Amino acid sequence: MVSCPEILEQLAKWLKEGRPDANNLVDFPWEIERSSNDTIRAIHPRFPVEINILCSDEAESIRAVIATNIITINMDNPTRVKLYRRLLRLNNMPFAKYILFGEEDSVAVAVDLSIYSLGKREFNDALAFLISGLVSVAKEFGIEEELYQSMINELASLVAKHFEEGWSREKLLDYLVNIVGMNPKDAEEFLRNLGIKAPEDLISRARDTISM
Repeated sequence: MVSCPEILEQLAKWLKEGRPDANNLVDFPWEIERSSNDTIRAIHPRFPVEINILCSDEAESIRAVIATNIITINMDNPTRVKLYRRLLRLNNMPFAKYILFGEEDSVAVAVDLSIYSLGKREFNDALAFLISGLVSVAKEFGIEEELYQSMINELASLVAKHFEEGWSREKLLDYLVNIVGMNPKDAEEFLRNLGIKAPEDLISRARDTISM
């Protein structure tokens, strides 16, 4: 009998063992945090949005969720009804669905999967539908710019975390170029904006290393 700790361990293994040149989302290198016995947090640096993967032994399912910055808890009733109607109209897409998530009733995209039939291909499809669902809701509510900025902020947080963990500037450049997909010039500018600087000769050596 499959349990939540087992299925979450398998999902984390798939995501952590990824490679930058993969063709499927599930095969890319993801950043994983185990926040509790029944939840993991996953972020793909190339599309840096937080995916919460929750498991329930009672429901015999996992739920993968991306929450947006659209908070509904303080909306008046007429505004809520209009928003819910628009979300219901978006819910005609397969696999993924729009829900309210967290204490502030944030609009979120979710996919539910059985823990007994879950395979790598199905999980890859779930990731793809989650991301496409997030793009759809961003377009529907005109928050593309906010989404882009939140992704930049999330990436900056990831880089800052790795810097605090002791990553060298060369390793951070390699991460931004080969994992995130930036060109070397943009990667150097990104690090400078974060205050991670290096002598010009070190930057030159890092650029040569990345281009090899």
